[in-house]
Amino acid sequence: MANVNTSVIVHHTQHPRRWPAWPAIVVTVMAAGLVACASSRPPQEPIADNQARITFSTQPMDNLRAHRLNGELVRGLSFDDIPAGAHRLDVRFRFERPGGGQPGLRDSQQHTCDLRIHYPAFEGGQRYVIRAELFHWRPRGWLQNAAGERLADADVVHCSPG
Repeated sequence: MANVNTSVIVHHTQHPRRWPAWPAIVVTVMAAGLVACASSRPPQEPIADNQARITFSTQPMDNLRAHRLNGELVRGLSFDDIPAGAHRLDVRFRFERPGGGQPGLRDSQQHTCDLRIHYPAFEGGQRYVIRAELFHWRPRGWLQNAAGERLADADVVHCSPG
């Protein structure tokens, strides 16, 4: 007869410590809220046939906002829809310029530049974008249509620290 081991080995497993469920729920709800906020944009209202819409685009750390429309101060950060035709758009471009290699100049500095765009042919019902960026340490801006065609370059009117 064969020697049969009839002993039973019992493994005593230790259950991992259970954390309360509410922190996981809170984190999940917050993450879902952030995703919803980031992915949902309010629907844009249609543009009137006799109006043009202007938006801005720049690098993430830079700031671009409306300043004057045809010489008149704009109240707010963006232009309201404008009538079709010729317009002069002044915008303020704020950016950070890295400091130089000299002692005391290593810190980056904020600069603000006024840019001006003259465009004679805004069309009703169309969207336009004013873009601004630093190119070889100099600010530049331009107007483009919804198809991405460059329509007019901006003139740098004034720049100052701060």
